[in-house]
Amino acid sequence: MLFFPQPPTHPLDHHIEISEGSCGLEGELENDASLAEMIGGHAESLHVHDASTNGSMSAGYLRPLKWCRMERCPNIDTVFSPKVDTFWASHLLMARCIWNKGSRWQPEDSFRSLQHLHLRSCPRLQFVLPVWIPSFPSLKTLHIIHCAYLTHIFVLDEEYPEEIGVHGLPFPKLTTIHLHDLPKLKQISEVKMLAPALETIKIQGCFGLRGLPTVAARKPGVEKPIVEMEKDVWDSLEWDGLTADHHPDLFEPPVHSRYYRWSRVLRGSVLRYVRS
Repeated sequence: MLFFPQPPTHPLDHHIEISEGSCGLEGELENDASLAEMIGGHAESLHVHDASTNGSMSAGYLRPLKWCRMERCPNIDTVFSPKVDTFWASHLLMARCIWNKGSRWQPEDSFRSLQHLHLRSCPRLQFVLPVWIPSFPSLKTLHIIHCAYLTHIFVLDEEYPEEIGVHGLPFPKLTTIHLHDLPKLKQISEVKMLAPALETIKIQGCFGLRGLPTVAARKPGVEKPIVEMEKDVWDSLEWDGLTADHHPDLFEPPVHSRYYRWSRVLRGSVLRYVRS
């Protein structure tokens, strides 16, 4: 249940690595107040680690970036590239989001290439990405763990397509959702989430969660999604009903995590001991 994907490790042709004391880069980045000023329009892969640089990575300058790996950067508050395929981040202590709401620079094809979104130990993260696009057409895997203040992963931007408010936000290729230790998480998406290719949902320690994606429009013969989560969480989920293609019968019977069963057994054992 604690599985977390390994970070991307194979640099592409135009690769930049930034770390504490890397050839004086850190001081120059702080003076510019933006990592993007340094990497400009050239980097295809970026690894930033153990750097105390302040501020944000401006999305508008990161157009060629295909994968981004960021870890142990305590002062970065927002970072993302609209063209990235894989985003992997760990221990960003000040990050409040991966991309701000109301950004002035919003390309129409934002997130079109995003396939893998993996976040770990970002304690101040409140949401991940704002939504102003009609779909996330390529996203396949979503892994987020140890983000204590995260309430939503996808939130509506100040302006967004009217159709997603009515019909929902499509994730046509999303197969895997793993969420762990997100105690304040209420919904994965602020708007209805359509995930017809969903195969696996593993959730633990997300006791405020109240909804799962809709799995409508699945192809004939496709198996129901496998679900693993605590019984308390499953029993507290809210559903729109079979007519809305949002019902527990559209998922495999959930496997309730050992964490839940062990904690219940432990509490019962303690009570029996006290009473004796």
